[in-house]
Amino acid sequence: MVDSAAEARLRAEARAKTAAMKADADPLAALQKSIAESKAQVEKKNIEIPTIALEQAVNTGDKNAIVDAAKAVAKAQGGSATTQASNAIEAVQNASPKPTLSPANIARGDTVKWVGGVSGSWQIIKGTKTTTTTTTTTNNGNGGVVGGGKKETRREVLGAGATRVIRVYYDDGSFQDFPSPDTSGNGGDGGTGGLTQSDLDIALAKQKAEFEALMAKQAADAKAAADAAKQATRMKAKDKLTAMLAGWKLEGLASWLDKQIMGDVSEEMILLGLYDQPEYQKRFPGMEALRKAGRTITEGEYIKTENAMIQTARFFDLPKGFYDGPEDFGDLIGKQVSAKEYQDRLQVGQDLARSLNPSVKQQLIDFYGVGEGDLTAYVLDADRALPLIQKQAKAAMFVGLGRAAGFSLGGITAQQAESIAGTESYAKLSEAQLKQALEGAGQLRRTQQRLSQIEGMTYNEQEALSAVIESSPEALLASQQRAQREVARFGARGGITAGSLRGTETAI
Repeated sequence: MVDSAAEARLRAEARAKTAAMKADADPLAALQKSIAESKAQVEKKNIEIPTIALEQAVNTGDKNAIVDAAKAVAKAQGGSATTQASNAIEAVQNASPKPTLSPANIARGDTVKWVGGVSGSWQIIKGTKTTTTTTTTTNNGNGGVVGGGKKETRREVLGAGATRVIRVYYDDGSFQDFPSPDTSGNGGDGGTGGLTQSDLDIALAKQKAEFEALMAKQAADAKAAADAAKQATRMKAKDKLTAMLAGWKLEGLASWLDKQIMGDVSEEMILLGLYDQPEYQKRFPGMEALRKAGRTITEGEYIKTENAMIQTARFFDLPKGFYDGPEDFGDLIGKQVSAKEYQDRLQVGQDLARSLNPSVKQQLIDFYGVGEGDLTAYVLDADRALPLIQKQAKAAMFVGLGRAAGFSLGGITAQQAESIAGTESYAKLSEAQLKQALEGAGQLRRTQQRLSQIEGMTYNEQEALSAVIESSPEALLASQQRAQREVARFGARGGITAGSLRGTETAI
């Protein structure tokens, strides 16, 4: 499994890849919009239907129906239980006309107040002032109740069955309850237009059934839309990820991908789980090493580097099967060897191979234990930095070509040779230039060594190297002075001319 230290980076990488694959989301956006619109229609119906029921209940004067409908409206509006209760009471209050205070009420100091919560009613609360009202009340025989000096304003049916009564309100704010004259539904109650409580219950039940059927249909439609959206999302993700795996040559993970998609695993988590699959690890063996080193690249970048290395290997004519497989490149990429560095390493190997005379070959063996057959492995060893390889190769060529040019370079170590070859004078020379310079220095060495022997002195061959390769003024001057002394000596002899001596001089 991926260790916890790298998990945050893996998640970030997976999110980045998921975002990169979302090229065209218009069909899904349209489907999501359709679902949102359907949901909005459902929410609208949730309020619209109980509102209609409330209006019908108000028209029939059914107090219980008004309360039920008001509660349904409040529930559709949502909110906490306290908020819904407050909204329900407000709906009932708005559906119940306030009684009008008559002059007598006003004279008595009466007030209008809602009493009884959601099942309550507007009531006239008597004031403290003393008034006298004499009223004779009679029933008109049709449910319409009138009194002497008072006028009926509205009626309200309360209760059901044997306890059912008709409450009559008067213009002075008072009311009076009368037993319902008819509970059979055949004669009407004089104030409900022939509707009995049973009729109202049936109507309300019908409305409730219609509402529930509508809600069920809306829920079924929403579920079908959600299922269709989920399936569309699955198929789109599958198509993208399948194409991605094909581009990585990981078609063998198709069944694993299907299982993840059908399990509704997100694209991010699929990409995260992909790293643990053996097929992925075998295809991209360098990825884990890069992550441990704190560096992350995409699979596309990995494959681009890999392909560039394959082309380079072909250009340098590496044998087929030699440094051209995922495991070979995985080791190089995992150790952060770029395609350019891979090319530079092979170039060093090619330069060495072309100039591999016996002396250079021996120096590679003596200094670094590198034989001709190990040359490619040597330059492609990612554990050895390219600058060091280039320096070591230059050191071996310097000593090998120097000895071929006649320099003894006795007792020189690999470190000393690397130090000399790493100086600016040597480092700037190509192989051909180094060879030419060493040959010129060797010619100077032979001449100056002969002159030193004549003078009975020992010649330091480093002087020739310094004079030719490093252009050392001191070394150049010493060689010139030695030549001039020889000219002077021979000039003193009668049988030798200066012209004959010049034939032994070597240009510096």
